Amino acid sequence: MRRHGKRVFANFKQRGEWVELLFMTVAAGLGFTVAKPFGDSARYDVIVEHLGRFLRIQVKSTELWTGSSYVCQLNMCGRLYTAEDIDYFAVYVLPLDLWYIFPARTLAGLSNVVLSPHRKGHKYERYMENWWLLTRKHVRRGARTVVPSGDEWRDATDQLSARIVERLRMVGTRVR
Repeated sequence: MRRHGKRVFANFKQRGEWVELLFMTVAAGLGFTVAKPFGDSARYDVIVEHLGRFLRIQVKSTELWTGSSYVCQLNMCGRLYTAEDIDYFAVYVLPLDLWYIFPARTLAGLSNVVLSPHRKGHKYERYMENWWLLTRKHVRRGARTVVPSGDEWRDATDQLSARIVERLRMVGTRVR
């Protein structure tokens, strides 16, 4: 969601709640069953289920542009997330309306992640809009997963996200 110089959310908590809802909307639109744990004491934000397999998702967002990349903070009150706490990170880059889906072990031990979606072949390109990762079976730790050919997942996510963001922009201009 592009800011165009205006503050969209009053604080980070409000932005986080909105991004969690956006994640749940997109995931449900892609056929996942989604659930939200009661309260704020769980280390994860959302649970997704696909074919009887439940995954704990920590949803993060960023709009911090350093001039060459976006930086997303991954810790909570100084505590890092581990693969024992969560299964996946879902990181949303607000200005680009772009999701990254990371297995928790990929970012384990990091306090932040630097994303450069505008650079072809960047370090985390394989995780961009890769919702398919949430459907794969984890047979063997460390095994490389081959992403299926075609852009069905990316196309569906892009279209749904774009419609949601456009609707929010329209509502925002009517309210102000």
